[in-house]
Amino acid sequence: MTHIGSPLPVHIRTHGAVPPEATDYAVTKLGAALQHAPDPVVDSWVTLDAAAPGDRVDAHVDISGVHVHVHAVGETLQEAADLMQERLRSRLRRIRRRPAHGMSVSF
Repeated sequence: MTHIGSPLPVHIRTHGAVPPEATDYAVTKLGAALQHAPDPVVDSWVTLDAAAPGDRVDAHVDISGVHVHVHAVGETLQEAADLMQERLRSRLRRIRRRPAHGMSVSF
């Protein structure tokens, strides 16, 4: 598990009327999920879309060359950010369990 010592810069995109506290909340949730990354996080993006039907939060993460994308839609941006965090953590757990590319697995 990789613990992020210094805050990783997050690229933020917004669509529609997104309050600053919703952006801060989504970035915090992204950071919490990235604590479960199996390798160093190279880059990350979060998109908050209040103009879509339902409020949507997307996260794109580059983990040592492995690109991960999750999105979630909720009744509020906070709910969507919570769902995004759950989905990203789940995806990161699956990545951590699979063997590295090019490695053979012996049974």
